[in-house]
Amino acid sequence: MTNPNTFATREEIKKLFLLEAIEHGKAIANGDHKQANKLNKRLQSIYDKTRKQNWQNIFGELISHDDENVRLWAATFSLKSTPDLAEKTLQELSGLTSITGLTAQTTLRLWKEDKLDLL
Repeated sequence: MTNPNTFATREEIKKLFLLEAIEHGKAIANGDHKQANKLNKRLQSIYDKTRKQNWQNIFGELISHDDENVRLWAATFSLKSTPDLAEKTLQELSGLTSITGLTAQTTLRLWKEDKLDLL
């Protein structure tokens, strides 16, 4: 996939984030942990790019997206900038019986315990 550092606009970053978050969810659902790990690194790189550009609010714009994986990643990446909205979204996702629900629970717990070091 494309390197987020080559993207110059907010819209390009948003599109790449959507694509990567959805693909990450598919990789997890299919049990393809190698691909999921690659996508996780790409998503982290996107987050790093938005921080450098001061564009973290991109994720808040996507926090109510239809896809649960997009909501999960958007909420996770919004924890520092809009913690109330991000925590509410993670709490809602925690009610899902999918791996996304478990991931949301774990993310929220780690955040509250100040152990989430990816942000």
